[in-house]
Amino acid sequence: MDEEPERTKRWEGGYERTWEILKEDESGSLKATIEDILFKAKRKRVFEHHGQVRLGMMRHLYVVVDGSRTMEDQDLKPNRLTCTLKLLEYFVEEYFDQNPISQIGIIVTKSKRAEKLTELSGNPRKHVTSLKKAVDMTCHGEPSLYNSLSMAMQTLKHMPGHTSREVLIIFSSLTTCDPSNIYDLIKTLKAAKIRVSVIGLSAEVRVCTVLARETGGTYHVILDESHYKELLTHHVSPPPASSSSECSLIRMGFPQHTIASLSDQDAKPSFSMAKPDKMYETMIFRCGQQAVQVMIPEGRETNEVGPVSVAYCLERISRLQCREGKPNQSLEVLVR
Repeated sequence: MDEEPERTKRWEGGYERTWEILKEDESGSLKATIEDILFKAKRKRVFEHHGQVRLGMMRHLYVVVDGSRTMEDQDLKPNRLTCTLKLLEYFVEEYFDQNPISQIGIIVTKSKRAEKLTELSGNPRKHVTSLKKAVDMTCHGEPSLYNSLSMAMQTLKHMPGHTSREVLIIFSSLTTCDPSNIYDLIKTLKAAKIRVSVIGLSAEVRVCTVLARETGGTYHVILDESHYKELLTHHVSPPPASSSSECSLIRMGFPQHTIASLSDQDAKPSFSMAKPDKMYETMIFRCGQQAVQVMIPEGRETNEVGPVSVAYCLERISRLQCREGKPNQSLEVLVR
């Protein structure tokens, strides 16, 4: 048997020296280095922008906001809670601008519990109003990822298969207090095809990394307020739809313009009562309604289904019937 190749142990490898990435300028500030990191990350996302891929038109998204005591920290001005709610107002407006037929809901988690701030809805004013009122919310206790995800899953799992099911978590704490094993819940979320993404306000948390990776979401930790807004904007555009999601082509408007022919067995020819011996061009709508164009001597056209011209059509058709010698022929006009 061939001997297995020796693998280099982690501690036998060289140092990565990640601290050398950060370099101070002449004034001793790290601002220039951070701006360079942000620029490279933004440029990378632009180049990795989705090309010709199938995107979901209908999205169902729950935003989970951390309401624990860590949201009172003032590293974001005036504090994390106020800054988050202000950016979420902007996010809601942009979300419905890019996804007009989608829905969104907001969940707040604190004191080891989760409660709905707004139900899943397509009304942006309702969400913005609730976010403005939440500024006076008291932050205390610890968050619960398990309870928040369970509450979101109870609604999202009933959504149709052709729509996207998403959860976006704004996570400020470094801990989560859960009533059960969250890794079992992650498997359930993955089976239900619910994509979970996380934006961290403090530092990277292991459970959030696993949650985003297993469900196909993303996980980022903010650097400052501008980076925070950029990460939220990244979730405005719809993510690529999975290849296993249900899909079907649906006709949207545009009536079918056909001419009936007696030689076609599948066709259903209809005759104008004004000229029973001739075929007229007919427009067939999706609902099955037919609009027959009637030619009048003045050279204008009118439709039987037009409410303004019905009386005029009846008058002109009756005159044409008299000319054909069939004044007693029955005539039926449908108006919808």
